[in-house]
Amino acid sequence: MPNNHDSHIQHIGISQYLKGLWVIPVLIIFAQSVIRITDNPLITHIPAWLFFFNPIIFLAIFAAGAYWAHQPIRQASQNKAHQSLEQAMAVLPMRALKGFAIAGLVSVVFILAIIFLTSLFSNSEFTPKMFIALILSISFGLGIMIPTTAVALTMAWMAKARKKLSLQNLFIGDLEHLHSYPWLIRSANRPWLIFGVTSLLPVSILAIFSWLMLGSTDEAEQHFILMQAIVLFANLIFGGVALVWITSRTVHRITRELSTGLNFLRQGKFDGHVAIMIDDEMGELARGLNTALAGLKERDSLKDSLAIASDIQKGLMPKDEPNIPHYAVAGFQQSCHAVGGDYFDYIKRHNDTTWLVIADVAGKGYPAALTVANLQAMLHALANGENISLLDAATYINQSLHNSLQGGRFVTLFLAELNHHKHELQWINAGHIPPLLWQKDSIHHFEATSPPLGMLESIKLSVQITSLNVGDTLFACTDGVTEARDASHEMFGDKNVEAWFQLRHPLDPAVLPSSMLACLDEKGFHTRDDDITMLALKRND
Repeated sequence: MPNNHDSHIQHIGISQYLKGLWVIPVLIIFAQSVIRITDNPLITHIPAWLFFFNPIIFLAIFAAGAYWAHQPIRQASQNKAHQSLEQAMAVLPMRALKGFAIAGLVSVVFILAIIFLTSLFSNSEFTPKMFIALILSISFGLGIMIPTTAVALTMAWMAKARKKLSLQNLFIGDLEHLHSYPWLIRSANRPWLIFGVTSLLPVSILAIFSWLMLGSTDEAEQHFILMQAIVLFANLIFGGVALVWITSRTVHRITRELSTGLNFLRQGKFDGHVAIMIDDEMGELARGLNTALAGLKERDSLKDSLAIASDIQKGLMPKDEPNIPHYAVAGFQQSCHAVGGDYFDYIKRHNDTTWLVIADVAGKGYPAALTVANLQAMLHALANGENISLLDAATYINQSLHNSLQGGRFVTLFLAELNHHKHELQWINAGHIPPLLWQKDSIHHFEATSPPLGMLESIKLSVQITSLNVGDTLFACTDGVTEARDASHEMFGDKNVEAWFQLRHPLDPAVLPSSMLACLDEKGFHTRDDDITMLALKRND
């Protein structure tokens, strides 16, 4: 069984390329037949054996041009260098243009020389007007129409070869060679080239023929020019049809490939790849589709990673509410993205107290989520220490965050220790939104007593102590609540939170988060661009 390298040599070898130029011998034989059929007196002086060998000579000349154009591809294929192969494919149209233009010029000079020498030895009357008509007719057929068709066939073969190589992952086509020959390769210019070859040039030549005939009184001269016009017309019709057919098939093949790429997008098949079959605007579209497919595939993979990260972060949050005698406690967390920078927790300690935590890491996404994971690990480790006080814990966390956080990032933290035996709450507020305490028919604010953690290496922290009575309710939240916005971009704000708490403090802590979300919706604060986290505590008896 052939390996990939042997297979791609078969696809892009010189034999396959020459087979792709099959229209050229058909055009040459057709043109020779038309010349013979017109029974032009000057042409008929050429010996039959030489007239028979002319097509073979022309084919050999154009085959040499094709061989030269294909040479970089052959060398890159033999060297098994894919990048060199892409470069060779990218410059193939320009090399084909040069090679076939030279082949056409050599063919024109050859046949004109043969006809001129034959006319001298046969004593034919070869007038200057005949010579002009002959040059124009042969130059159009051999020098313009056939080379142009050969270049079009080259681009068609290149598109097919690129497609086959792309299916074997042997050709990417992402090299930028478009600007090296934009006038030839750009799809916007190709209709003008076809117009010039099939309309502008032949019409201009026919106009010159008419002018030559109008000034001539020699019937033989007029007949010769008329025959050249017929040859020109036949070459134009046959060659023009071939050129348009080749170009339309190539465009159809490329647009079908682009349509396949759009179907990949539509069906969510982001593993798909579009073959870059040509280096023009359509090639740029194919590159754009491949970029989009690759980006969507990466995004699709990222969704899985984000889902895993989200599950991991949810695992850092408490799974159940703690059973604290005389107290009810509840927490709620809703990330704006798959992962976020808000954190709440209840951590049981060895001395039968409970740490209540709510924190907000500056920023969103992965960086904030990593900081949350670090914060959670530190708090749980510190809570297991027998001689670690609330102040010791906050001090250690500040120093650790200062050493690890970059770019001015910080963490706001409300950390409280609940002693349900003494009904006492010790707390530290490091730059966090002041939690609210309903006590004695009024609302008290647990104001921040220090800046957020991580900003400064050393900060002054202070522990506050608050006694809790039956019915006292504590509510803490992050700025995702206070900074929710309505249609006019007004923020919900601290005052609205306080007004809501004034009415809803009698509710069970488990109901307070859903009540707050319902309040935001009722008042039209639907725009929530940050994580929302809430923590509530109530003494029941």
